[in-house]
Order: sequence, then structure tokens, then C-alpha cells
Amino acid sequence: MAYLLLYLDDIVLTASSTSLLQVLINQLHSAFAMKDLGPLHFFLGIQVCHTDVGFFLSQEQYAEAILDHAGMSHYKPASTPVDTKPKVSASMGKLATNASFFRSIVGALQYLTLTRPDLAYVVHQVCLHMHVPRDVHWTLMKRIPRYLRGTMEHGL
Repeated sequence: MAYLLLYLDDIVLTASSTSLLQVLINQLHSAFAMKDLGPLHFFLGIQVCHTDVGFFLSQEQYAEAILDHAGMSHYKPASTPVDTKPKVSASMGKLATNASFFRSIVGALQYLTLTRPDLAYVVHQVCLHMHVPRDVHWTLMKRIPRYLRGTMEHGL
């Protein structure tokens, strides 16, 4: 059995045996101009670390990029990704001044949930307000990068 993941010009190839993997690599080399970069370390913003028991997947660099984009690189870390206050409503507060910036950060946070299931609930709650974000939704969203600041090394 073999698996080939292909995204634009990035390829991840693995097989059930070393001999099958080598045959596939040779066939690909004969048909395409490509080079073997060795064991997987990074793919689509996901860092892959090989351990004795398997793989550790994280998006630490991607999380740093989100903090930089949001202008929150130096914010104080939060201990949880969501505040314990009740959910905010869709009509509470004033309209956010820069809705597209809000959406870009929330979209980036959605991708981060691939290796950070601890963020899934709160990111979903923020996504509910992407169509018409308000200042209270911005406050809710800002807690997520603050939580990231203190948990950058988390992953799967």
C-alpha cells in the first residue's frame, strides 16, 4: 500500500515497505523532474517531528504568523482560549471597524485547528459572527491568540 499526497509542487509519499517506496520514487523520477528531500519535516504549514512512538504534528510557525498578522505578538498569554462569560449575541455591541481583517484572522485560526483541537470550540463560536462582526466578537476572538502565546508548542 502506498499514499501520495500532492498539493501544487509539494509531494508527500509513503509506502508500506521501503522497497515499494523506492520503486515509486524511481518511477516518479523517470517521469518528472523532482528531487527527494528525505523524511517529511514540513508540509502545508504543518511541522512534522519524528518520535520513537510516531509523529508529532504542530503549527508553531503558523501560529507565530497569526500573532504577527493580528499585531498580538507581545500580548500577555491567557490560560484558556475562551472566557467563562456567557456567549455573546449576534447583535450585541457596535459593528467592528475592520470586518475583513477580523475574517482573515478567524480564517487563519480555522486552519490552525488541524493540529489544535483545543481551539475548535472557540474558533467555531467566533466563526458564527464572521458575516457581521461586532466589537464584542473582536474581544472574544482576541483571547484566542493570547491563549496561543502560552501554548505554542501544543499539537497532535
